[in-house]
Amino acid sequence: MNLGRAKLILIIAFAGLNLFLAYHLFWPDFGRLTRVAISAEDLNNLENMLEDNNYRLQTTLDRSVRTANFLTVSTSLKFQRSLILQMLQDGAEFSYTEDGTFYRKKDRTVMIQSTGLIKVLFTPPQILGQSSGEVEQNNLNYAAEQFLINQSLKPEGLTYNYTEENESGEQVVNYYQVIDELPVYAGSLKVYVTAGSVQAVEIYWLDHVEGSPTREMEVITAMEAIKNLIRDLGPAPEERIITEVKLGHFSMEYNAEKWEIPPVWRIVLQNGQIYYINAFTGNFELKNVIPEQLN
Repeated sequence: MNLGRAKLILIIAFAGLNLFLAYHLFWPDFGRLTRVAISAEDLNNLENMLEDNNYRLQTTLDRSVRTANFLTVSTSLKFQRSLILQMLQDGAEFSYTEDGTFYRKKDRTVMIQSTGLIKVLFTPPQILGQSSGEVEQNNLNYAAEQFLINQSLKPEGLTYNYTEENESGEQVVNYYQVIDELPVYAGSLKVYVTAGSVQAVEIYWLDHVEGSPTREMEVITAMEAIKNLIRDLGPAPEERIITEVKLGHFSMEYNAEKWEIPPVWRIVLQNGQIYYINAFTGNFELKNVIPEQLN
């Protein structure tokens, strides 16, 4: 038997097998991975549309072909149970009302509503950081996150969003949730800070429920989402600056066991307005929203 020839045949066979497996594993997505969704000509047309309508893009635009799927979620029973167990172990008393279930101990009250919204009220307010007094604005996010860790109130997937001042003069540090590497703007956490102390924390967190396997579908481009925004709002009397265009998932609160939330393009303007555009249909899920209106 010719040993060299046998080795050559085996090498060719293994190479053929590898090509066969690669074809079946990666070919369905190979075209998407190599395609650019937004060409240079498309960008030029978008820039003209922005200029003609008094808009300006002040962020990097995702030009790649993106795919997504509906996300099946439920309110996070895992986080609720962990928080309730902690309160009961610390000797908290509980009661039921029409507004929700209350767990009370000396320095705080935890209220869990039927929608899954959790409110933690501190009495007296808890100092943020090492000492009382104002916390510098650029350190507020870090201090708030450390506070959540120390109080066992930091859920998985917590990501900083923005800080705002509400009508009561409180600094509100906002976070959103990340599931499977995508922002889920339906999940949120807010830390309310006054004079360097935390007054309350509001948590609306979600669990990813595994649904029936479905194939991801291609979504509209970030450019199309911006064009839909301009068509809906029309020309701006004063320049509107777009500071963020990001793919994620969004829905309002639901009082349900589980529900599906669609992929969206979130568009943020410099004036604080936020728009959520369905990434499959191009329709608005929510628009012309000032952050505090989501409370």
